[in-house]
Amino acid sequence: MTRLKMVPVETADPDVAPVFERMKKRWGTVLHLSRVLAWSPPLVKAWGAFAWALRFEVKASRRLRELMVVHIAQQKGARYELAHHSHMAQDEGCTPAQLEALPRWRDSSLFSADERLVLQLGDELVAGRGASAATMEALHQRFGEGELMEILVTGAYYCAVAQVVNSLDLDLEPGHEHLRARND
Repeated sequence: MTRLKMVPVETADPDVAPVFERMKKRWGTVLHLSRVLAWSPPLVKAWGAFAWALRFEVKASRRLRELMVVHIAQQKGARYELAHHSHMAQDEGCTPAQLEALPRWRDSSLFSADERLVLQLGDELVAGRGASAATMEALHQRFGEGELMEILVTGAYYCAVAQVVNSLDLDLEPGHEHLRARND
C-alpha cells in the first residue's frame, strides 16, 4: 500500500489542478506517482514536464531508451516503473522475449550492438557512481553528443524514479496495463 496519501484527483489546489487536467488529457487518468508528487506543486509540475520531454521530445531512439528503463526497473525491483515501462517498451517494438531475457542480456542473442551498449549503461548506472569512461566513449562514438546525453539522462532519471516509487511503495493504477499517453 502506498506509504503516502494521494492528493485527490479533483483537487482544488490552483497550482495542481491544471497539472492533473493536462495528465487526464494525456493519459486518461492521473498517475499515482503524480498524485503523491502533488504534495509539492512545483515538484509535480517540473517532474511531469521533464518526463514528457524524455518520452516524446528527445531524438534518441525511444525503443532503446525504454529497453534500458525496463532493465533498470528490473534491477531495482521497481514494480510500478516496470509495469508501466514494459508496456511502453513493447509499444516501441521490444519483444516480450527480450524483456524476459534482460536479466541475462549478456548471454542472449536477442540484443543488437546498440541495445547491448545501452544495457551496459543501465547496468553501470544502477551499480555504481555512473557510467565508465569506456562506456561513455562507446556511446559517444555510436550516438554523438546529443543522443548520448539523452540516453544517459534517461537512464539516470529512471534510476531516480525507481528510488522514489520504491520508497513510496507505490500502488499501480487500476487498468494500468491499458494506459497509453495521448499526444497533446
